[in-house]
Amino acid sequence: MPKQQKTSTPAPLIALVLAYLVPGAGHVYLGRRKRGIIIFVTITALFWSGVAVGGVMTVDSVRERWWFIAEMLTGVHGLVGWHRQRKVYENVLSGQAYDLRRQDDQDLLDAKLHEEGVALVAPAETVARAYAGIAGLLNLMCIFDALMLAIMGRTGEPPPPKPAAAVPKGART
Repeated sequence: MPKQQKTSTPAPLIALVLAYLVPGAGHVYLGRRKRGIIIFVTITALFWSGVAVGGVMTVDSVRERWWFIAEMLTGVHGLVGWHRQRKVYENVLSGQAYDLRRQDDQDLLDAKLHEEGVALVAPAETVARAYAGIAGLLNLMCIFDALMLAIMGRTGEPPPPKPAAAVPKGART
């Protein structure tokens, strides 16, 4: 008799962390490659489309705290966007000490960003943050899905649906 391979139960914590860090990676870990690739492409395209509309200033931890939290749910994408935004702040303020919790420093930064031509303005600002933030919120649902699948021990692609049985003509349903 051939030996049966014992399949291990997926670790929910690993699925959760992977799904957060790289959108779709939790599903790939669970053996659902198609779903994982679709999640990755969709969330990546949505987040970076927002950044393309608004530039790296889209990921702002000071002025738009709730959108920032949503953007950080895109994992590595949000972290890269935030890092690039911080670099722009450092370059624009060129070594000056600043604390963006203070209104005076925010006003100074806004003036310098406007001079450099990288300030966000409406409606691009609204569209950019909405795209990037919604990408994060979608990934939150995908993180939850990967976690629940791992907790239930569901791995691999689901089987295709069975065709419905044909109902004879004239039969009541």
